[in-house]
Amino acid sequence: MKLEYFFLILLSLVIACEKEVIITPNPPLLIGPENNNNCSSETVISSKKSQVDFSWQTALNADEYELVIRNIDTNLDTKLTTFRLFSAIVLDRGQQYSWWVISKYIEDETFSKSSVWNFYLEGPQLSSHFPFPATLLIPKANEQISLNEGKYIFRWESTDLDEDIIEYDIYLGTDPVELTLLEERLSLNSIELSLNSNQFYYWKIITRDSEGNVSSSPVEGFKTSF
Repeated sequence: MKLEYFFLILLSLVIACEKEVIITPNPPLLIGPENNNNCSSETVISSKKSQVDFSWQTALNADEYELVIRNIDTNLDTKLTTFRLFSAIVLDRGQQYSWWVISKYIEDETFSKSSVWNFYLEGPQLSSHFPFPATLLIPKANEQISLNEGKYIFRWESTDLDEDIIEYDIYLGTDPVELTLLEERLSLNSIELSLNSNQFYYWKIITRDSEGNVSSSPVEGFKTSF
């Protein structure tokens, strides 16, 4: 009887020590519309509207997807939840959009986000295109970086369908809502700046083309090492 009691206690301890396995789905891989390009998967509905076909690859452990499309000019989102790997959405023509897909595992309430792609939905007007928001390359978001004699080289890239980008402004600060304009009218997409060690920073890039059209990158943060 004592032996049975001992095994019961041992079994209860083993069960108590087992860790719950949380399943997180992989991020989806986007297929189309292609990144930083004219939308080639559209069906024109009217002078103001087009239907755009979105598609992505299956994500491991995902049983549901959320498609998010953001109008870059208005910052308004269109969202759709689906079990499929594609969806058709009616959007305003002559606008720039960002889009991404979130994969979800419903039972554990976990999710992963795909990369963010941009596209321009052609309209009837013949006005110039706005530059796409700059992609911040280095430092990466939430990265801890090492300084070289107190300095660091920032790098970014941007695309314009008219290929007429002429300059960039870089903003930097320790508060994401109060960034300071450090350098303006940069012709190159990199710059070396002096930074303090052991400090959180936030930065963004403003892109400007020859027609005066302007776009802003997202604000991303990073930390300098000791």
